[in-house]
This record gives sequence, structure tokens and C-alpha cells, in this order.
Amino acid sequence: MKLLRFILEIDGVETREIPFLDNLNIITSKKKSDAPGNSVGKSTLGRILDYLFDGSISQIYIDDEFQTPKQEIEQLFTNSEVYVSLEYLGLNNQYSVIKRRLSTDTTLQNYILNGQEVTSKEYIAHIMGSIFNVYSAKPTIRKLAPKFFRTTQHRMTKTVNFDNGRNVSKSDINTVFLYLFNFDDTEILSKIHRLKTTIKGYDKNLKAFNSVISQDKIVGSVSKIKKEIAKLEKSLLSSEKGIDKLEIVSKINMIDDEQNSLSDQILSLDLKIKNIIKTNEILKTSEQHYLLDELRTIYEYASVKIESALEDYQQALAFHDHLLSTKREFVSHGLDKLQEQHEKATIKFGQLKIQKQSLFDELKSKKKMEEISDTMKEIGKLDKELAKLTAIIDKKDDIDSKLILEQQSLTELAGELETELNNVTSFEEKYIENFKDYTRDFYGVEYNFSLHLDQEKGECSPHVDDVESNNEGGLKRLEVVTFDLAYIKTVCDQQALRPNFVLHDSIDEIDIQHVRKMFDESIQLSGQHIVSMLSDKLVEQDYKKYERYIILELSQDNKFFNI
Repeated sequence: MKLLRFILEIDGVETREIPFLDNLNIITSKKKSDAPGNSVGKSTLGRILDYLFDGSISQIYIDDEFQTPKQEIEQLFTNSEVYVSLEYLGLNNQYSVIKRRLSTDTTLQNYILNGQEVTSKEYIAHIMGSIFNVYSAKPTIRKLAPKFFRTTQHRMTKTVNFDNGRNVSKSDINTVFLYLFNFDDTEILSKIHRLKTTIKGYDKNLKAFNSVISQDKIVGSVSKIKKEIAKLEKSLLSSEKGIDKLEIVSKINMIDDEQNSLSDQILSLDLKIKNIIKTNEILKTSEQHYLLDELRTIYEYASVKIESALEDYQQALAFHDHLLSTKREFVSHGLDKLQEQHEKATIKFGQLKIQKQSLFDELKSKKKMEEISDTMKEIGKLDKELAKLTAIIDKKDDIDSKLILEQQSLTELAGELETELNNVTSFEEKYIENFKDYTRDFYGVEYNFSLHLDQEKGECSPHVDDVESNNEGGLKRLEVVTFDLAYIKTVCDQQALRPNFVLHDSIDEIDIQHVRKMFDESIQLSGQHIVSMLSDKLVEQDYKKYERYIILELSQDNKFFNI
């Protein structure tokens, strides 16, 4: 991947363009100037790049020491539309442009991707995929950015613990460093952590259930209760004087089915009979007037239009009477048969009712209802106790089943984890070699670094040897630089899909001889190293040697925002 170009726009006008070189990129103050090079904005580019990676805007316009706004910059962000953008080639060699507005109003800090305004989620997902090759929930962009944009004193003096943000846990450090050291699917770590937590909970619950089941002798109690229930149920349905009550109950059920069928039949017949009787009553009462008005209209129309259609109106009336008579006869046809079927069905229904009542009486006569009621109550009580005990056993069995499944999943993930950790180990070995080379070259001493990788747990505790490491001043900043240069070199050596750039702010405390060596090493690097420094550090010969690597030269007359 490669950073290509940075652009600053104010009110639609491009006011600053900064192209990035392939290796060393120097941001400095103007060499030939009597005015001091301080407070011209050498750190601003790094802080804006961090902002483009979803960082805070406050570091761009809030004074570090007094934590008060720099009025000129604050007014610029408030009164003008200030946009910044970064063009780059991603890990897949695809061209992208990310862009945001610099504004003190958070609602105006929009996200623009390749010319289109998008949500923060879409914007961040694109950066995570194209620059970091991360498609899982962790590590997050704000846990990774401090490693590549060392824009604060903390980041420049903390080799490993470079993120001083809130809520930085050991788990965050573990995830970030495993990612940095070529662990691809960091989601595996989250999955394994969740599985281990779940399994631990299941183990705890299982011990509790097993203890209860064992101490209360639940299995034996369940067996005993089942036998007692079976005994009581048998007593309810047992034969008495050669009569099987179960058979009687079966007969009652059969009668119920037959009664239901007859009930439907009687209802249907009853409806048909009532309809016939009602229709006849209507025809009888309306005999003199039934359709007469319609008949007159038809006749009048026919007498005009059709000669000899009917000889006269009396014939039509006679026909009308005949029609009514025929209709009543037609409607009433089969009524007697329906009534006969209705009567038979009704009689049969009554017989079945008597028969069923007889069977009920027979049941009652064989055992007192009070005795049956008591037995049923006892069965109900035992059923409740059985359900309670069975629920405990079922829950224990359910936990057993889930535990087996989760352990199987953990075993599968362990295989994937082993592969990933082998990649980490290979990357770490090469990194340690490169880090030692750099520190030996710069310090004359090989610094020791180790991830302290726990293969079994999939965890690490990155650490630089305290015996050799210097904790203050320029030497500490130099350690950070060598740490990051070793990382870029290892990424290139291993051809890992990881960012191969880093930005170091304010390297002025580093001795000039080390600065020269740093620049020379950066020029040979297959990655981009961006540094900011005062030009006062460079003698004329140094300036001429590294002038072609200067991408931004600022002064009191040419501050970063030109204000």
C-alpha cells in the first residue's frame, strides 16, 4: 500500500497539496529564515491524518499545555468550510480518497469516501479493510491508529503501550499486537474468549446440579414416584367383579363420537325442513299477489309487441295460478322423507344418551366418587413433584449437551488458532531479528523484544527489555523509531498484508547523528516514514543531502493553514 497525496481545501479552494514520497518524508521549518520554526504547524499534518482515521479534532486546534483553543484555527473551522482529504493505494492496490470536514461542530464532521458522503460505519469499514486488512470487530481503528500516527508525546515515548486512550484493557493490547504480528482473523480470539467464558459457566452450573442430584438422591426419587403413579393409575382402571372400567370409558368415548355425528345430522335435517315449511307459508300467503305486478308489465309489453302471445289476461292469471301450485308441490317434494329421517335420528340420539348415562352409572357404582377424587389428587401431587425433579435432571442433561457442543467448537477453533499463532511466531522471529539489527546499529547494543506469546491461551504480553531500554529523552524516542522501522521492514520481508507507513512527530530531541542514520535507513526502507522536525537540527550539508525528501516546509509566513 502507499499514501499518495494530502489536500487541504478552504471554502472550496485548494490551499495546500502535499505529495507523499515512497520512503522518507520530512516535514520541517524553513531553513533560510530568521524567524523561529516553532508554532508553524509541523505537527498538524500528523494530527489531521489521525483525525481522518476517526481521531479527535481537539488535538488539531487545542493547545497541548493549557488545553485552550487556538483562536485563529478555531475561528477558521467555525467561519469557513475546511476539508481535508487523503489519497492512497490500499493493500489491494486500489485507489481511494477519504475526506472529512474540520469543524468544531461534531454534526458537521461528515465522512466522505471516494466523493460520496457515507456513514461513519461505512467510512471506517473501508479504511479497516483497504489499509489494515481487518474485517472483524476487533481490533478497532482507534486502537490501531496510535501505532501508525505517533502524534503525541505519549505515543512518541511509549514503545509498546502507545495508546493512552480510555478503557485500554489487557485484552485490547493483546488483540492489537497479535494483529500487528500477522494474526489475520482476530475474531477467533473473541470467539475463543466467549467460548471459554461460556464453558466455565456451564462447568460451574453442572457441578451445582450434580451436587443437588447426588445429595437429594433425585434419580432414585424419580424412579420411586413413577412407580407410585403407575400403581395409582392402575387402581383407577382396575377390573372389579369382571368389569373392566377402561373398557367402559372406551365405550363412552365411542358413544360421544356417534352422538356428535347424529347431532350434526339432526341440525342439517332440521334446517332443511324449516326452509321448506317457511317457503310454503310465503307462497300460500302471497298467492293472490305473488309476481302479479310483474305479470301485468310482461303482459302489457307482450300485447303490444307480440300478437297472440297470450289470448287474454285471464289466461295469464290461470297460468300464474298453475305456476304457484306447481312450485308449492315442487318445494314440498321429499318433506315427509326428511321428517322421517329427522325423527329416527332424534330417537337414536336419545337412546345413545340413555346408554351413556347407564355406563356412567355403572362406573359410579363400582367405586365411590370420593375415593376416585382422592386418588386423582394424589396422582396430581405426585405429578408436580415428578415434574420438579425431572426438570432438574433435564436441565443438567441440557447443560451436558451444550457443554459438549461448545467444547467441540473450542477444539475446532483451537486448530485455527494454532495456524494463526504459527504465523505470529514466524513474524515475531523476523521482527526480533530486524529490531536487534536496528538497535545494534543505533545504540551499539541489541535490544531484546518479545511478545511473550502463550500458545495455549492465545495471549501475549509485548515487552522491550528494560535492562537495555532507555526511558527518557531522545534515546527513548529513538527506541520508538527503531521499533517502528523494524516493523515496516518485517512487513515487507514477510510480505504481510499490514500497513507499511509510520508518522513520527517531533524528533528534535534525538541526537543529530542518530537522525542522519535514521534518515539513511528510511531511504532504504520499502515503506513510508513521515517525520517532523525543526530545520535547526540540520547543518547546511545535511539540509542539502535530505532536501529532496522534504514534502512540507513551513515558516511564520507560511503556516500550515496559511493564517
